[in-house]
Amino acid sequence: MPASEFDYQEILKNWNTSEEQAKADFLDALYEFYCPGNGCYTGLYQRFQSDIVEFCRHLVVNRGTEVAELFRAGLEL
Repeated sequence: MPASEFDYQEILKNWNTSEEQAKADFLDALYEFYCPGNGCYTGLYQRFQSDIVEFCRHLVVNRGTEVAELFRAGLEL
C-alpha cells in the first residue's frame, strides 16, 4: 500500500497503548544513557544492540563457565 493510502483507522484498531508507551520509555532511557545532546534519537537503538553484543561477548569470554551454568540451570541473565 503506498504511503498516500495509509489507513490510520486500521493501525488504531490494533494499537496497544501500553506497549507503545513502553517502547517510547525505552527510547527515552537510551537517550538519557547515551546523552547525544542533539535531540536526535536516530541510531540509539542500533548503538544499544551493538553494545549488548559486545557486553555478551565479554561476559561469555570472561565468565563463560558461570554463564554456561546459568543456561544449564534454566535461569535468565
